Amino acid sequence: MLDDGVLDGLSVDRFEGVLRAKSEAAWHLHELTRELDLSAFVLFSSFSATVGGAGQGNYAAANAFLDALAEHRRAEGLPATSVAWGPWADGGMATQDAAVSGRMERFGLPAMEPELAVTAMARAVNQSDTCPVITDIDWPRFTAGVDGTRLGLLFGDIAEVRTARQAADATLDGQPAGTHRPTLATTLAELPAAEREPALLDLVRTHTAAVLGYVTHEGIDAERGFFDMGLDSLTAVELRNRLNAATGLRLRPTALFDYGSPSALARHLKGELVEDEAAPEKSLPAEIDRLETVLTAMPQDDITRTKAIVRLQSVLAKLSEPVSGGGGAVGDDNADDDLESASVDELFDVIDRELGDA
Repeated sequence: MLDDGVLDGLSVDRFEGVLRAKSEAAWHLHELTRELDLSAFVLFSSFSATVGGAGQGNYAAANAFLDALAEHRRAEGLPATSVAWGPWADGGMATQDAAVSGRMERFGLPAMEPELAVTAMARAVNQSDTCPVITDIDWPRFTAGVDGTRLGLLFGDIAEVRTARQAADATLDGQPAGTHRPTLATTLAELPAAEREPALLDLVRTHTAAVLGYVTHEGIDAERGFFDMGLDSLTAVELRNRLNAATGLRLRPTALFDYGSPSALARHLKGELVEDEAAPEKSLPAEIDRLETVLTAMPQDDITRTKAIVRLQSVLAKLSEPVSGGGGAVGDDNADDDLESASVDELFDVIDRELGDA
């Protein structure tokens, strides 16, 4: 039984309906047969319980119960195999709904041929694995939609996964396959500032096109709203998950609602991935270095240098004072103006007074 929806839209009743169809039936079967000398006890779980699936929180939980029941039976010395199935062709639940089957296809899970699936099940039951996974996987598509950490933990030992990741690295970075791939944040930092947002916009448009089933991203308007293009709540989660995998971020589930077009989302991603070098606190060290270079190069007896020293002492004095209501701003401005017209002797008098007070 399927009743897909984003997590905050799944009510208790929607969870209960999907859970009951799996858990209660399986548990009753377990209790009714536990005293029998069975040669096999086979449960039909789902790939969503192993990896998760956009909009299938209730279905994933129900199938995870089946996996846990199989482990429980094995611990009691009873036979059990819980097969985590991918989508079946020719009558499977996924193929009955075009939206679901399309989402599975985009995720890299094409429908399996029933004859091959049955043959694989027979082999799995005769082996020792408690929770085998049987599905057809398009590895290049699949690896593009799963974040690197989860992909590595679950599938890192599979040769096809390593090959797909190396090919993706070479395509994205223009580097030979197998070389170290820098993080997206590092790659962006090495780009000229003017090229960073366009690069992220291409990334957003590319993944949006993939979710919508387009061959290229050329038809994705940067200023058009995501939901005007045809995304719904489930495909929005799918796109968010793809972007999380591509960027290394953990975007909020509402990211596509909060930043409703590819251009708006690209600007947000830039803010998350690239430090704002124009911010005062970022530019301050460089400005201090530049000022030090200028002052050091000036002659010792230059009146402009002396005025600058006195001005800097005044600024340091302000910075050393506790922050207050700011009533002395006008007086400070007048003092700065006086420095501009002061003679050399007057400037040295000011320095003597400042040093004396110190």
